[in-house]
Amino acid sequence: MVASITPSLVPRIWPLQVVLAGVCFLTGYAAGTFVSWIWRVLTLPDLPERLRRWLWRVLLVATPVTLLIGGWLGRRWQGQQRELMGMDGDVSWWWLVAPLLGVLVVGLGLLVARAVYLLGRILDRGFSRLLPGRLAAVIAIVLTAIVSWQLARGVLVDRALTMADGIFAAHAAGDKEGVSNPESQFRSGGPRSDVAWDQLSREGRYFVSSGLTAADITEVTGDEDATEPVRAYVGLKAADSAAERAQLAIQELRDLGGFDRSVLAVGGTTGTGWMDPQPPAALEYVTHGDVAIVATQYSYLPSWMSYLVDRSRAQENAAELLTAIRVELASMPVDQRPQLYVFGESLGAFSTGSAFTSVEDIATTTDGALMIGPPDFEPTWQRIQERRDPGSPIWKPRYQDGALARTVSDASDLTDPTLTWKTDNRIIYLVHQSDPIVAWRISRREWLDPRGPDIHPRMNAFPVVSWLQGSFDQLGANSVPPGHGHIYDEIVVPAWATIVGVSLPDDELAAIEAAVAKKIDPDRA
Repeated sequence: MVASITPSLVPRIWPLQVVLAGVCFLTGYAAGTFVSWIWRVLTLPDLPERLRRWLWRVLLVATPVTLLIGGWLGRRWQGQQRELMGMDGDVSWWWLVAPLLGVLVVGLGLLVARAVYLLGRILDRGFSRLLPGRLAAVIAIVLTAIVSWQLARGVLVDRALTMADGIFAAHAAGDKEGVSNPESQFRSGGPRSDVAWDQLSREGRYFVSSGLTAADITEVTGDEDATEPVRAYVGLKAADSAAERAQLAIQELRDLGGFDRSVLAVGGTTGTGWMDPQPPAALEYVTHGDVAIVATQYSYLPSWMSYLVDRSRAQENAAELLTAIRVELASMPVDQRPQLYVFGESLGAFSTGSAFTSVEDIATTTDGALMIGPPDFEPTWQRIQERRDPGSPIWKPRYQDGALARTVSDASDLTDPTLTWKTDNRIIYLVHQSDPIVAWRISRREWLDPRGPDIHPRMNAFPVVSWLQGSFDQLGANSVPPGHGHIYDEIVVPAWATIVGVSLPDDELAAIEAAVAKKIDPDRA
């Protein structure tokens, strides 16, 4: 519980600390209960009664004092961590009592545990009247576990997920502020589209409506010959299966003129169908509009829920879309095919990356890729980490001396003089050491070796506790400034320019970066 107070990858608000402290205590309590049970089973001697009473008294006094001191230190450390990330260092005074308030969470957890224990006792007493004692106890334990699991899964999980799916599906029917159908001949939902506007979903309509026009691109780049980009999107309501949505996406690209552009980009979406508006906008500016971007939706659920129940759908979604696009491109004359790029952020990077077996596969079947904040279970990212060059850290792996794929934390990494591209099919992974989504299940001891500039010196690698901290950190991964956590806004423009192979004048690059910085989804945080 005290260890949970220490800094982790991103700052935490005090309500999260309350829950985290309670969960850490319950985890330790469960471990202690198990050890105590083993101790009794082995009939090892107990502590003297007088010593036990004395220890309990010390514990009752020391615990609240320690938690209050921890709250004071935690508030101070949180302020320092915020300053490391360029944030206001002021932290709520509620942080002082947040660890102590974790007792409320502990009480709720123990109440549930007590209810399960009582159920087991009732069953044990019932069976003891009919069966031998040990057999009755075993049957009671098994039945208690089954009943508890069925209640947890059936009542708390299945029904909760069904309700959540319905809630988020209904939510998807609405629109974000300022969204309206542009009725462009280059957008899904427009006059040349086979997908109705209301079939795009909330995120699809936002993606389509936030696309740039030729005038937008001309204003920023000064190119009078800029064209309006194509944006094709197929929502979950438009077709019943991933394969059908992929075929509908191909038809959309045909109808909207997507295959006539020089660049075709496949974007991976997160659980809700969301796509950060900055990466597609950056690509549209960099290519001066000569690009078509296509995406399909596979779920209504937020990414964390989609990770639990929809990962297979995320994998299938990108695989079906890319397969359909490759078949279509293979039917076109070689000199008329657009260059094919793939990109994705967070669960979108997992969806896209799962369609490939390795970075070599990406490089031989596409013209390049941009993977932003890939979760630690994204397969191509895992292979880069596993096969990284000796001496390079796991959070910034150097792979084959950067000849094919590179990990980038800031713009200076794109011009590292010690690395040389040996292919035009460039693959870039954008990763911050302070991104808890990338670091979720990785050993903190390994992740912190070496420690980056935005990592608090008091952050430690605790067994179990660090993983719990990382799990809670994901809720605040998007609440930090660019350059930290899961916010990669400052790198997407130069990253796309590097992948596409475009050399932009400094003034144009700065103008595009300023324009892209304004493309912020109001729902992102």
